[in-house]
Amino acid sequence: MYEKSKLKEAGYFYSRMVSETDNRDNLLFDLSAFLSSARSVLQYAFKEAQTKSGGPQWYENHITSSKVLAFFKDKRDINVHMQPVQVNQHTSIQSTEVVRSSERIHIKKFDQTGRLIGEYSSEPSEPPPAPEIPPKVTHRFTFPDWYETEDVLQLCHLYLNELQRVAEDGQNNGFLTK
Repeated sequence: MYEKSKLKEAGYFYSRMVSETDNRDNLLFDLSAFLSSARSVLQYAFKEAQTKSGGPQWYENHITSSKVLAFFKDKRDINVHMQPVQVNQHTSIQSTEVVRSSERIHIKKFDQTGRLIGEYSSEPSEPPPAPEIPPKVTHRFTFPDWYETEDVLQLCHLYLNELQRVAEDGQNNGFLTK
């Protein structure tokens, strides 16, 4: 019944996380709010489904068949009741340097006998000013207890997709109110 509202809320906090990758504290605040709203989707679904015949089994099948749902199932409780969610931060710094060069031409002209008959030298050209390219810094966050390749943002996106799938399936099969 309230799953769609909480999905929208989780989507909002996910978009905040995406925009806060340069600020670890803000990203973690948004992750905490994301975990709470996303977990509510399943809590509402479970509460409603357990009142329907076959509902508890339907719910359990979804949780046990998805590594992502199973992983996130207790994250919110740990975050709220035990300790803030832990993430690893991987920072990459890409620095670009520009090499400047100048040219100078020196021409010697010889006749058919090999005697020097003229010479020209240009002044060295002033190389154009080197553009200043600031280093590119990127941060990637991972859960220390997730052993697949996805980072926090990728995994949270997968979680949102799974929650959407559960809500739609529950509605389509009569376990959840549309």
